[in-house]
Order: sequence, then structure tokens, then C-alpha cells
Amino acid sequence: MEHSWDTHYQYFDQKKYPPSATLLNALKLLKNERTIQQDKKFAIDLGCGNGIDTFALLQDQWKVLAIDQQNESLQRIKENTPVIYKEQLQLDLNSFENITTLPNSQLINASFSLPFCHPNYFEKIWHIITLSIIQKGFFSGHFFGINDSWSSKPEMTFHTLQQVKELLSDFKIIHHKEIEKKGKTISGKEKYWHVFHVVAQKK
Repeated sequence: MEHSWDTHYQYFDQKKYPPSATLLNALKLLKNERTIQQDKKFAIDLGCGNGIDTFALLQDQWKVLAIDQQNESLQRIKENTPVIYKEQLQLDLNSFENITTLPNSQLINASFSLPFCHPNYFEKIWHIITLSIIQKGFFSGHFFGINDSWSSKPEMTFHTLQQVKELLSDFKIIHHKEIEKKGKTISGKEKYWHVFHVVAQKK
């Protein structure tokens, strides 16, 4: 990214952005899942970043494992988590490339984070994600398309629509939206976005 992560977090702090629409969609669907017991709700927020989605999960009474490779991110979440939610929260300083296993979970959320996994490790982390999500559990998150203006970055991962569908072969796709549009990065630079927004349920 062309800006520091600290600038990124400060920007979101100031703007008071809402949780991602994909996460909110998944939470709404999960409320109708009778197989998910209230006292066993456990979610993983992969690449939790500024913590907006993590806080939404905590407020919805989920136990959350928030993972990020930026210590600054986890420290901000720790400092900003109200005392009443602290026992629901686990923090893990880790990168996608170094994750070897994840606990069983009813929901894995990855808002705009998975594309930042190096292509050499993407297949591995996606396999771990798929194994972690229990039957009828959910994945909510985003993939970047090959037309995205960052697609020339060799350290990032991009997909075609067909590749996204293949990744989700073990899931029923509940919500899918492919968006291509001109926009800007947090730093204000022009960027062409190609993003797949996904909510899917494990078969």
C-alpha cells in the first residue's frame, strides 16, 4: 500500500466507517441458523486491521479470534475494546503466510485482507480456512480481480471469477457481487478497483 498502516488506521478512526456489508450480511444469515448455539458462537477475523469488523462481532456476542500481522492494529483493538467484551476476544500477531492451523469456527471473516497474502501461500491459507469453518458455517470477505490496478504487485493475489467459484466449491454462495470501478486509495491516489464481495455457507 502507498501509505503507512498508521495513516490507514487514523483515517478509519476519523471517518467512523461501518462494518463491512459482507460481514453484516453473514451475521444476519447466522441469526437464522438454529445449528449455531448462542454460547458457542466463535468467529475468526482474518486481517482484522482497524478492528471495525472485530468490534461488530463482539457487540453481536461472538467470541472472536482477531489475527493481523501488524502489531499496531492489535494494540489499537486491545486498547479500544470495552471491558465487557475483553473476555470474548483473543488477539494473534501473525501473517497469512505463517498460519498453519485455525480452530473450528462458525464464521471466518476476511474483509479486504486475503488479497494481501503472497500468491505462493494463498492455496495453503485457503485450505486452512476451508477446514476451519464447520458444516453450515459461513465465510464473508473479498477477493481482488485481475483487472484491479494493483494486479501488477507480485506479492499480492488476484483471481478471475471462475477461480473464485472454484475456491468456493465446498460452499453454497449466498451473496456475490463483482464490482469494477474507478476510485481512490486511502491516501487519495487514483485506483481502479476490481473486487469480488462474497458471503458463502459451508456445505
